[in-house]
Amino acid sequence: MEDLVYFYNEYRVPAQHLIAILLAGAIWRRGGDPERWLIATFLGTMVVPVWLLWWLGFSSATDGTVKLFGLLIDVVAAGLFIAIALRANRNYPLWIAAFQLVALGGHMVSIVPIDVTPLTLVILVVGPSYCQLLLLLAGFVRHVRRERRFGPYRPWRIAPPAIGGLTA
Repeated sequence: MEDLVYFYNEYRVPAQHLIAILLAGAIWRRGGDPERWLIATFLGTMVVPVWLLWWLGFSSATDGTVKLFGLLIDVVAAGLFIAIALRANRNYPLWIAAFQLVALGGHMVSIVPIDVTPLTLVILVVGPSYCQLLLLLAGFVRHVRRERRFGPYRPWRIAPPAIGGLTA
């Protein structure tokens, strides 16, 4: 059992990055504009920074500079995911944005002076990215199936959603 846990911890990040890159290729070929924007945001905020930190020689995620960099990247990702979710003519981007807010909440928990285990913080900050990738895959598959069944449909909302069902 210990070997399985070691294997998982050793290869989970490269596996996630490989899956994200393969999904990006599929989305770029068959996906709509919201899917392309979502995967570009995911790659630009969750894959490229990890490679950049590795290339620059930062190995410790507990370093203050790396933590601040991670927080800033997550704030940018949250802003982009929320903007895409509010304009996209799909529902699943809202879930992706919500999981990003969970990751931001994890950063806030690490700032508050309470006793929290490091595993809890990792689950709160890193865990949502796996859910986001699964949601993006499911949304992409649904998009392809919908286009195959009903034909092309508009990728973005024409007008912002009305508040409380009232329109201006």
